[in-house]
Amino acid sequence: MNKHWNISLFCRKLFIFCLSSILMMLPVYSIEVFLKRDLGVSGFIRYCLYSNDKQYTVDSSDLCPLSIDIGLNLGKNQTGFLAGEYQDGMTKVCVYNVLGEQKAIRKSGISICSLTEKF
Repeated sequence: MNKHWNISLFCRKLFIFCLSSILMMLPVYSIEVFLKRDLGVSGFIRYCLYSNDKQYTVDSSDLCPLSIDIGLNLGKNQTGFLAGEYQDGMTKVCVYNVLGEQKAIRKSGISICSLTEKF
């Protein structure tokens, strides 16, 4: 009986290994979104509105890309890490690095930027 259980466990582990290997070889799908409007510059950040009605940011010296590829998020939140902050009038802008992309959140001028933020 013990030998049968070991064979069954080995088969399960082999099946999981094979399945995970196949899933890792599948292509990663992405969606291309197109620039709707350049929303302008605030501080060191240029805000760009895309066809998915989301804002993405680039350095203020860069132009908004005409299109960008976004991965299929499948409901997962992405974590941004604080890259910097600056005052803009009565508000504070917290800039985060999210997988190499800069995203910003505008907060009250007296609030503190958190070290991480979900996007």
